[in-house]
Amino acid sequence: MSRIRGFVAACLALAALTVGSLAFEPAAAMADEVGVTKDQIVLGGYGPITGPAAYIGLGSRDGTELAIKEINDAGGIHGRKLKLLFEDDGFSPSKALAAVKKLVEQDRVFMMMGLSGSNPTVGTVAYLKQAKVPTYIVLASAPQVTHPFDRYMFRGGATESARYGELNAEYLVDFLQARRIAMLSGTDENAKNEGDNTEKILEKWYGVKLMMRAEFKVGDKDFTPQLLQVKGVNPDFIIALAQVPEISIMLRQARELGIRQTIMGSPASLDNAVIASAGLNAEGYTGGWLAGLFLDSTHPDMVKFREAWAKLHPDAPKGRPNLFDQLGYTETYVVAEALKRAGPELTREKLVDALETIENFKVSDIATPRTFTKWHHIGNFNMQYMVVLDQHYVPLRFDPHRESEILKEYRN
Repeated sequence: MSRIRGFVAACLALAALTVGSLAFEPAAAMADEVGVTKDQIVLGGYGPITGPAAYIGLGSRDGTELAIKEINDAGGIHGRKLKLLFEDDGFSPSKALAAVKKLVEQDRVFMMMGLSGSNPTVGTVAYLKQAKVPTYIVLASAPQVTHPFDRYMFRGGATESARYGELNAEYLVDFLQARRIAMLSGTDENAKNEGDNTEKILEKWYGVKLMMRAEFKVGDKDFTPQLLQVKGVNPDFIIALAQVPEISIMLRQARELGIRQTIMGSPASLDNAVIASAGLNAEGYTGGWLAGLFLDSTHPDMVKFREAWAKLHPDAPKGRPNLFDQLGYTETYVVAEALKRAGPELTREKLVDALETIENFKVSDIATPRTFTKWHHIGNFNMQYMVVLDQHYVPLRFDPHRESEILKEYRN
């Protein structure tokens, strides 16, 4: 009998041990998050580093890598170092989607940094939402990023394209008192969205209809036909929504055709490279700037950024760093702040929760504040408008007063 009791006790002990092991194993598995090890957090990033828009991806990638170096040199995030895996999307939606799938499924990154323009980004959004990969879009203004609302998609430096329309309309009509307006816009996602929304809000808020609108493609080098249409209607003001290479050519060709009216560009084309290329033809060129300070500012924070960037890139071409370097840098610090708040037991869900606690955060005065909530993930609602005077971008004292209709939609 004692032998039987001993056998039963041994079986019960073994069963308890087995149950305990089974209970322990899932918990241990849950402690391992994709892209996170005891000493590393792997971030994915994509953008164009080849093709006509390469300056976008090169800038955003280099700015991001500078921030990562500084963060890692300071000890990382809860003892973990950040690592960026970057893929070239060639400014193509299909290539961007392939790049993102590789980063998620093969490289198994923890989160995604969207370091490309609107056109490629649109090709990735549906996949990333379905995969529930936390994604921080640094540059793209395409509405699909944050509209409709999705828990895993955040927009940083670039505001939503509908907001560009609101800000541009208020700047043009309330600040510059413009009424006779012509528009040239690219057919790419970014330029088309900004143009459509600017045209819509001009009419909705102020009853102002464009005198004419003509389109062009990224990579075009002759804008004479479109500019002659502009000249034919003789507007008071011209909106030209293009990338840096196109606006540089357009400014020169417009002045050669005797067009002297003020030309306003998009945030994507407010760049020192425009002045370097167009020279005196850029005088009076204006547009919105998405960062806190312009790149040639003598403010200590900007001087510190430029010096750190130049140390990593001593042989950089003229026109760098650019806006995309600056935004890649500042937005990486926003993500780093959220990673810190998420705590040492890092998961994707905790990162999303932490991002939603970000309020008026900026790494320094080279950035504008970022705020996210549980009901909207648009971090930036403002731009600083600039004008070229004596071959430098000078800030204008424009302060928008109208509340964004985007926030009204999200609240409802």
